Amino acid sequence: AVRPLYNLVMGVLAAMQSLGWVLVLTLVVLYAAGILATRLVGQGILFPEQEDVSNHVRNIFNSVPQSMFILFKIMNGAQSDADASAVDALMNRIPAFKFAFVFFLIT
Repeated sequence: AVRPLYNLVMGVLAAMQSLGWVLVLTLVVLYAAGILATRLVGQGILFPEQEDVSNHVRNIFNSVPQSMFILFKIMNGAQSDADASAVDALMNRIPAFKFAFVFFLIT
């Protein structure tokens, strides 16, 4: 009666190791995408100075932790209406950004 329980516990522990690596990979992708979003959008590298870009679009990507959190919310479908409208405005301004978001969501 003890052997099946031991096999079950060992299987759960092996699955936990795999989930740990999935978490590490997710954090690495979020960190890389957060750095890109902060540099390109939050610091305005993507937009020339004369272009009118909403302050809210820049503010939601103003730091790497903030960008990571926004991207995490987008990845999970839990963004607020204000965040969704800011991202929609960003995608309407630069249509090629849609491909970057699709790539981010797939990885």
